[in-house]
Amino acid sequence: MLELILRFGFGFGQIPVYYKSDSYEYAIKPDQQMVRFGNHYLINAQGMRSAPLQSGEYRILKFGDSVLNGGLATDQSELSSEILENQLRNVKQNIRVLNVSAGSWGPDNAFEWLIEHGDLEAKVIVLVFSSHDWQDQMEFQDVVGRISFYPDSQPILAITDAFQWIFSRYIESIAWNEIPHLKKTTKAPHNPGWDSFIAFAKQKNLPLIVYHHATLQETQDAAWSADGLALETYLRDRGVKIVHGLDTRWQASDYRDEIHPSATGQEKIASALLPVLQQLISYEAR
Repeated sequence: MLELILRFGFGFGQIPVYYKSDSYEYAIKPDQQMVRFGNHYLINAQGMRSAPLQSGEYRILKFGDSVLNGGLATDQSELSSEILENQLRNVKQNIRVLNVSAGSWGPDNAFEWLIEHGDLEAKVIVLVFSSHDWQDQMEFQDVVGRISFYPDSQPILAITDAFQWIFSRYIESIAWNEIPHLKKTTKAPHNPGWDSFIAFAKQKNLPLIVYHHATLQETQDAAWSADGLALETYLRDRGVKIVHGLDTRWQASDYRDEIHPSATGQEKIASALLPVLQQLISYEAR
C-alpha cells in the first residue's frame, strides 16, 4: 500500500537520470517524462527541458543551470522558457524558447553542449547564469551515478526512492574532495564559456543576450558580488546585451532558497527578457 501511495500519490519511483560526457561533464538523458510532487517534468529527444522540436520553427536557444532548469520542484508550465514561449507567440506563432540546462552547469558546459549538438538553426542565444558563473569552471568530477543529485538509473521501488530523497536532502554530507576526476583540467582566468559564446555569436551573426541572475543575498544587498561586478564589466566592455536580475525587483518569496527561483521568480525572469526579445523579433520581421 505504501509503495502505491508513494508512486501514484507523490510520483516517487521515477527520477530524471543523467549521462556522462567527455566534453561537458554530464547532461540529462533525452526522452524522459514524469510527474513528481504534482509537477510535470519533460525532457525531449535532444535532452532539453522543452516539448519536441518541429520543422519550420523560429528557435531561441536558452542555456543555463538549475535556475533555468527548475528541477522537479518546478512544473513544466512554470518555467521561464515556457512562459516566454507562450508570450512571444503573440509576436511570432512558430516561436520556440528551448531550455538547454542542467544543475551546476556553467557557460563552459553549455557551450560544449552547443558544439556537440549544433545550434539547431537558432536565431537567438540567451544565457541565464549567476555571478558565481564568472569563475566557476568544469572540473570533470565523476558525479554521475555517484552523487544522489546525478543518478544514472531509475530506482527499483518508490519506497527506496523516497528514503533516498529524504537522505540526500536532510542527512547526506558529500565529500566533494574525495570524488575522482574523469580527466585533468586547467583553470582559466575566468569561465572560458563566456569568451566562447561571444565569439560563436559573432561568427554566426546571432544576437546574444545574458540574463544575469541575482542571488537572494545580492537582491537583499541591492548590489552584485565581486564576481558579479567582474561579469557585468566583462559583458559591458564586449557590447553584450545584459538583462540585469537586480533590476527585476525580486522579493524573498520569489526564491525557493538562496538562488533558485520559485514560480513567481520564473515569471520575473520571463518578464525581464520579454521586451528585449519582442523588440528583437519585431525588428527582424521588418
